[in-house]
Amino acid sequence: MLVGYPVTRTGQPYPVSHGFYALCSSGPTPVQAASVRFPKMITPTLVGPLPGLRLFARAPMLQTDTACGSNYGKGFAVLEKEGGKAGSALSSPRINAKRKLWDRWDNIHGSSPADKEKRSLPQASKNSSYVVAVINQKGGTGKTTTTVNLGAALAYLGHRTLMVDLDPQAHTTIGIGVDPDAFIESVAEVMSIPKKSMAEIILPTYIPGLTLAPAHIHLAHVAEQIYTRVYRETILAQALQGLDHEFILIDCPPSLGVLTINALYACDFIIIPCQISRYSLDGLADLLTTIEIVKNLSIQDLFQGDHFRILLTMYDPRNRITNQYIMDELRPYRDKQFTAVIRKNEALNQAQIAQKAIFDYEFDSTGSQDYQRLALEFLQLYHKRIGLPFEDKIFEAKVNQNKPWEN
Repeated sequence: MLVGYPVTRTGQPYPVSHGFYALCSSGPTPVQAASVRFPKMITPTLVGPLPGLRLFARAPMLQTDTACGSNYGKGFAVLEKEGGKAGSALSSPRINAKRKLWDRWDNIHGSSPADKEKRSLPQASKNSSYVVAVINQKGGTGKTTTTVNLGAALAYLGHRTLMVDLDPQAHTTIGIGVDPDAFIESVAEVMSIPKKSMAEIILPTYIPGLTLAPAHIHLAHVAEQIYTRVYRETILAQALQGLDHEFILIDCPPSLGVLTINALYACDFIIIPCQISRYSLDGLADLLTTIEIVKNLSIQDLFQGDHFRILLTMYDPRNRITNQYIMDELRPYRDKQFTAVIRKNEALNQAQIAQKAIFDYEFDSTGSQDYQRLALEFLQLYHKRIGLPFEDKIFEAKVNQNKPWEN
């Protein structure tokens, strides 16, 4: 485990009073190593056993949650009953109404079809990590909340996980307890300096096994500058090469600009958080069109392959009329939705304020239960994709390995 003094953006270490501790089997042990960078948010508080490591011990796969009342826990199949009229797949005029393919490419890339024909994007070598982009061009749909809590869940299960904050607002960076101004380098430098590796800026977090590539507001200016770069769509994919993480989660900005295009090009799988509200559906068809272009897929390939899943967030069973409308609109995407649904839960908001994952803030909350279900379903999809069986008992074994103080 990397340990050491925090370092400011000027490269100077913080005073000894800001020291911290390593977690060992015998308990917390003080460690000093001034050459290693650590988040400014770290205080003299011991990094000891975390209650969140109980993760999943009481949450069977996709279990119906009767405590929440009526429908939650059974996913779309149950929520769909609140809907009325049926619709055929991809029959909605709003969904089928798309701009011409190359017009859409021009808007995103600023290049013409002729320009694209003159060049072919270099194919990045296969990354050993499984890269997941969390995307929605609308803000406030739960991208950052999903990135932080899914990343924490995977790490608590024993998977080496990296969160890449690609949003200039740096909400993932702040949400995990890291000050964006505390370090000299961030994702902005990776995206702006040719051949700079992501490994050079990675920071540890308070969760064992979970690391962070932090963002900074300067990333907004970098996004404007790299429009002139050749193969600008491949910058992130190249920077991620050589990392030894099992999972890489990318929190994307709320736009379909060059940063999001980089994430789409680099990723193996896409999570689209979709708030259960009228306006959250706006732009979904455009997003899927963009995915088609960047991943070089036809609409049939996009829906037949296992390329993306929609995650319903901020679900409130009391809002029956709204739920009915959303389920009708999402009917063409029924097979591309997570069964797990994220309920509206104040504990999730409070965990963001506390700069912690929900499992460490309030483990018994509905938000914690929902993200546990999401992590299980995500891992099940991952194992299916790579052709390996997924069993709960393997999952439990990994949880137990993350409890050295109980051995």
